[in-house]
Amino acid sequence: MHFSTKLKVIRFDRVAFQAGRFATLGAIRMTTILPLMLILMTFYGSVNGQTVSPLAPAHDLPTVADWSNDIEAIAGDIRLFHPNPFTKTGKLTFLREVEAFKAALPLLTEEQRMVRAMRLIALIGDGHTQLEPNNSRFASWYPFRLYEFTDGFFITSAHQSVADLAGGEMLEIASRPTAEVVSEARNLMGADNSFDRKERLFAVHNAGLMKGLGYATPAGDLTIKVRLRDGRIVEREVHPRKSDDPQFDDMDSSFEWQYRGEMFGMPFGKLDEWVSAYKNLPAGAFLTSDITRPPHLALRRAYAIRPIPEHDALYAQMNQVDDTNFVKFVRSILSEAEKQRPRRLILDLRYNFGGDGSQVAAAIHEFIRRENDRPWRELYLLTGRKTFSAGIMLLNAFLKNTEFTVVGEPAGAALNSYGDAVSRSYSRSGIHMNISTKWNQLGSSDDLREFVPVDIPALFSFADYAAGHDPAIDPVLRGEEMRSLPVIAATDGGAAARKAYQVRRARFKRYGWWALPQEITLREVCQSLQDHNRMADTLETCRLNSEIHPDDWHVWYNLGHAQTAAGLKQEGLASYRKVLEVDPENFNGAELRKALAEEKK
Repeated sequence: MHFSTKLKVIRFDRVAFQAGRFATLGAIRMTTILPLMLILMTFYGSVNGQTVSPLAPAHDLPTVADWSNDIEAIAGDIRLFHPNPFTKTGKLTFLREVEAFKAALPLLTEEQRMVRAMRLIALIGDGHTQLEPNNSRFASWYPFRLYEFTDGFFITSAHQSVADLAGGEMLEIASRPTAEVVSEARNLMGADNSFDRKERLFAVHNAGLMKGLGYATPAGDLTIKVRLRDGRIVEREVHPRKSDDPQFDDMDSSFEWQYRGEMFGMPFGKLDEWVSAYKNLPAGAFLTSDITRPPHLALRRAYAIRPIPEHDALYAQMNQVDDTNFVKFVRSILSEAEKQRPRRLILDLRYNFGGDGSQVAAAIHEFIRRENDRPWRELYLLTGRKTFSAGIMLLNAFLKNTEFTVVGEPAGAALNSYGDAVSRSYSRSGIHMNISTKWNQLGSSDDLREFVPVDIPALFSFADYAAGHDPAIDPVLRGEEMRSLPVIAATDGGAAARKAYQVRRARFKRYGWWALPQEITLREVCQSLQDHNRMADTLETCRLNSEIHPDDWHVWYNLGHAQTAAGLKQEGLASYRKVLEVDPENFNGAELRKALAEEKK
């Protein structure tokens, strides 16, 4: 079978959690292609003349010439498919790295070559443009899964052969601080922002790549130092095992396992051979709902819904955006909301890695058509480092069409980012690569922000995770003030918004990524308040906006209009003067100067 250049060769979403296993979905029409999904498994053929095949055999190691040819092809495909690959690493720098890599090939082991190739593509700095092994020589994994929390690196799942490691803190790897080794592992994968980078520590689990990085023995064994849950510090030599989990391909060397929850392990052994850090439950337990567990751990399938009437809340977890069940699930959420009429509707996107972005419009329409009779009073969206690709599109749809509050940590990409990856395989060297083909501009053209703003930061410590606490959900359920400033201003008025602003500025200013509401958002609230003749709240909200964004002329113009409408003529004129101070060349400067001059007469 031959595919044209217009056909995206995609990896199927195999984490649909059906019947206790991660089943392959049917053919998915992808608007935003998921990163690192498995290449079409059932077909052989070519894409644009490049062989596409399943895992390369372990025998017949590629030659220097094979690698050199594939590196040239990789560099060529990057320039061919990616709309602008050199925004983070300049073209000349990238091409020099290509030439340096080719020159070094005779001196490198097979594992070092793979590491060098991955590091080269990671220079693009794009979470959808990734390179990974595609051959059985790299299908060996360590018996643990590592995750970075605010209080360190912890093992969230361990194979039963090393069950006591579950919940342990990884202190050292190969006698080096864990953070140092993880940083090198993360350099093998591109990322859209620093939270996406936190997610991409997958290489530390792969024996071949850890050999290439110089941390594992020639046999692939790895020495680790772990603080166990009982406080003891132990040093272990862990041994890798080959992929044999039937939920994945035979001898799978990809990072496909990343799409499973953190309580699941590597692609070997049976599901219940893996012990989670949460109460030492077997991984398979999380495929069956248990309402005695906290909402985010009660069930980890593609979709989950949980009424919490004792807290006047409804919680729903949306972990992907597929083309068969997503819109149906959204309708089921809203149907349940219409029955319960909860005060708090909590939509958890923290584990939503993406999917079929074409489904977002139909899903958000279900919310829009209920705007005049909302079956909820407060809407919360939870985001995190895994929120990515079509998950960002879903977040943006809420941003533009609903009134809500974002809680958690920032998503793994900005509103404006690259995506719609095409898949390429290079059989001589045993490499698979995804390459972004589009610049997805969801925000304004001048939106250079690295993060989608979060109203209330809520980051997981391992202590919270192990205890079943959720820093995003628990305060909402307790009734703490978690609403966004615009929502507070629109509902409770300007004074309430100012009080919340003062508390949050003191509490969250230590987070460089935390951002206050954009001026246009608060301006829209000001206008709505004025339209409803709530002049005191209008003035206070407009003043707050001018304090948050003093260098934007719009806020002073907006404040001046509000003051004038409230009969505060002199205060209004002072605000108009501020417009001209901030922007002397303002397009309505002549109008303002005329008004100010007439006042002097």
